Amino acid sequence: MSFMQPTVQQPKTSAEYRKIDFKVLAKDVHPIDQIEFDKQACEIIYSTLIGKAMAAHKLQSSLDNITT
Repeated sequence: MSFMQPTVQQPKTSAEYRKIDFKVLAKDVHPIDQIEFDKQACEIIYSTLIGKAMAAHKLQSSLDNITT
């Protein structure tokens, strides 16, 4: 996992942040938290796929309209 931490008191740009990486062993995470993480990851993936599918459908509709 990685997080952004500000390097100045009042950060205004992304350059004023630094990336911090840390590792956690899966066996150290409580099973309920693992299940919750998996559910959230699934929701993010599903949302992304739906968004891309809708964009592709709109593009296909636009192309069909242009060809007719």
